[in-house]
Amino acid sequence: MIRLGTRGSKLALYQAEKVKKELEKLGYEVEIKIIKTRGDKILDKKISDIGIGAFTKELDISLENGEIDIAVHSLKDIPTIWNPNFDYFVLERDGYKDILLYKNELKEDITIGTSSIRRRAFLKNLFPNAKFKLLRGNIDTRVRKLKNGEYDAIVLSESSIKRLNIDLGDLKIFYPDILPAPAQGVIAIAYKKDDNDIKEILKRINHKKTFLEVKTERAALNEFGSGCSVPFGALAVFENNILTLKVGVSTQEKYFELSKKIKCSINDLDRAIKFGKELGKELKDAIG
Repeated sequence: MIRLGTRGSKLALYQAEKVKKELEKLGYEVEIKIIKTRGDKILDKKISDIGIGAFTKELDISLENGEIDIAVHSLKDIPTIWNPNFDYFVLERDGYKDILLYKNELKEDITIGTSSIRRRAFLKNLFPNAKFKLLRGNIDTRVRKLKNGEYDAIVLSESSIKRLNIDLGDLKIFYPDILPAPAQGVIAIAYKKDDNDIKEILKRINHKKTFLEVKTERAALNEFGSGCSVPFGALAVFENNILTLKVGVSTQEKYFELSKKIKCSINDLDRAIKFGKELGKELKDAIG
């Protein structure tokens, strides 16, 4: 029996069930244990104000104490500076884009709901006169608040809409041309490094292409050093043995973006991580 820890939101449970099904295909029994985190309890603050590991810390403690064997996360929630005793594998990414849902029109002084510093800063470049209002809660709650007129528009991830198959009714969708958070749209399965049995099992469901891409993105973020307190975005794409990485950050003065590519194989994680670190440092140096 593999004990799987997860948060209790609809999206988190969807992700946990998806991992459970993959493991069951291999013949393993899986028990899901729901663990509530600070991020679930505190809904009147930005994620950056709650602190590092807002959606992961309690799961990390359960994993460390041996109460669960694996923990399922949205990878973008895992801090880049993490418990050194842990590591993760991933399922295939199922959408990385941000989407702007709106009810009537995208007017100049639109009021946008989001709790993300990155989304707020990047969208400010597209909508200079927009007003931003804190938006927390599960996806259903956020969509309901939009429909009720509490916001003119809200920002959600493309992957969350896909995973929950939410009925958007007559809401309209706009895909803003902004960089996603590193590892956005990726489900991660955390485990203890010294648990070799679990590690070998998880290797069998790890999606290598996604794994290479997110390791690159998170290396760039780690080197840049922003955590969730600075509006930083990154997207890595691996195709035909070419790894392309684009990183960007918004400061009070302007928006900076860099893009580079290298040749590598799908198993060349060390090179990909080094590449990510180099571009993260280059961006950091560019903004002084």
